Amino acid sequence: MPVEERIVIRSIARPTKDSIEELTFWFCRAFDLDSKEESMEPALLKEIVSASSSGSGVTSKELNDRLEIPRTTVIYHLNRFIGSGLVVRKGRKYFLRSEDMESTVEELQADMMREFGRMLEFAERFDKILTGDTLDRGRERKHGEIGRRAEARSGRKRQR
Repeated sequence: MPVEERIVIRSIARPTKDSIEELTFWFCRAFDLDSKEESMEPALLKEIVSASSSGSGVTSKELNDRLEIPRTTVIYHLNRFIGSGLVVRKGRKYFLRSEDMESTVEELQADMMREFGRMLEFAERFDKILTGDTLDRGRERKHGEIGRRAEARSGRKRQR
């Protein structure tokens, strides 16, 4: 069975300050990861980003100890971060998907461009079936090129 991901992106106001707290909170809101406990998700994300930047990753137990949040709650939120595409699990440790936030967002962008390319392909098929149209409008090639350009951009950034 294919793996399904659900990535939610909310369009929200820009952060008012360039502080780590404000930006982390903004990312949590933008990826629909905020809850009533406004400080929990940003605190988790900051810990994951910090551990990832040092290459060590972080376990759910370490997050539980550092943030004094019940381990079941930590695991629940870690699974939400994984579902958003921001975080990956390697063994018992959790890491930011890529080496930094910028690369992580670029990888998510490339993923979404691939998915939109697939959606356009199916939309064209849908329209052809609905209208009986047999013309090839070239959309698959055009939109496939857009996805490849996004992938190339994200690859260039990571090589720097």
